[in-house]
Amino acid sequence: MHAERTLTRYYLYSLLAGLQFGTTTWLVFLVARGANPGLAQSAYHLAILLGEVPTGIVADLVGRRLSMLIGLLFGAITSLGYLLIHDSWTAVLVIGLSGLGTTFLSGADSALLYETAHAIGGAEMARKSLARASAIRTLALGISPLIAGALYTWQDTSPFWVRAILTLASMAVVWGMVEQKAERPHERRPDVWHHTRTALRVVTASPNLMVILGFLWVYNATFAMGAQFGQAYFPATGLTMIGTGLIFTLSRFTGSVTNWINSRLSERSAAGLMRFGPLFQSSTYLGMGLTGGWIGAGAFLASDLLDGLLYPTAAARLNEAIPSEQRATILSFQSAGQSLLISAIFPVVALLQPVTSIYLVLGAIGLTASIGWMIWRPVPRPA
Repeated sequence: MHAERTLTRYYLYSLLAGLQFGTTTWLVFLVARGANPGLAQSAYHLAILLGEVPTGIVADLVGRRLSMLIGLLFGAITSLGYLLIHDSWTAVLVIGLSGLGTTFLSGADSALLYETAHAIGGAEMARKSLARASAIRTLALGISPLIAGALYTWQDTSPFWVRAILTLASMAVVWGMVEQKAERPHERRPDVWHHTRTALRVVTASPNLMVILGFLWVYNATFAMGAQFGQAYFPATGLTMIGTGLIFTLSRFTGSVTNWINSRLSERSAAGLMRFGPLFQSSTYLGMGLTGGWIGAGAFLASDLLDGLLYPTAAARLNEAIPSEQRATILSFQSAGQSLLISAIFPVVALLQPVTSIYLVLGAIGLTASIGWMIWRPVPRPA
């Protein structure tokens, strides 16, 4: 009974988490306040890179629910902190703290959802629940730009204090969740170093887990950069800003629909898509590199469509390979590796001209990883 209620609460948490009004308005707000958005964005990613693994350890040793509450508290405070921004350094402080708060949620919320759903119906229920939660969050992300634009037009600070109110509401939702506790008979008290070494041993002792982690580092990094560079790609290849905004909204809705479709797939169908789908998903970037305008926009939407079908299964595969006691920590390895790749590749790829060549490079990287993934076969577990 507790697990079913927690799962329902998690779906509500996903809806509230997707209503990110600042995602649409933060850059123009910082410019209007005389701040440098580039410095602020660097601080955000640096905080994520430094904080991801330590906060994953906190989630495993202290509790996923508590880690989520800490992250949400950071989120509420930093959303209100936008009202205090008046130069680059206050922007760096506020947005850097926002990135740190994100790390308390990353890994912890996925681990809590997976284990709650697994307790109800096993690995297949967990995969479908991950897909449903992703569908709800993506749908909310698609609606958010429209609401954010209206709020910003009414009052430029309103997207941030409204987001703070929603974050406090999320805390109330998470407060009522019941976490599935892992038994730790061998530990009398939390031992950070022992836990970290154990998590690293788990990864290095499992070829399957290392392959899944490595593939997701590349897959998620290229997909994230493909989405971000779209802001430059569409105007440069002939779309208006209105057309660009329409494409991004449609991409959210497309991803939400295919997330939901994933939750209805059989295990066999989901596994087949996961084996071959990344090859086609990476090919959409090559299509964007070779075309442009509305044809390129169609390839961009196809990329989001395929990601919505693939990612929930990939997340489930990763969770299946991780012991419960180290789940949030190892999930944080995945997020940290992705951030490290983006930090290293993004500045180099951004120098490429014309912008279509960026997608040729991203497509080539993705295809290389996808071919390796397609021909890889899991190592059988010891009997």
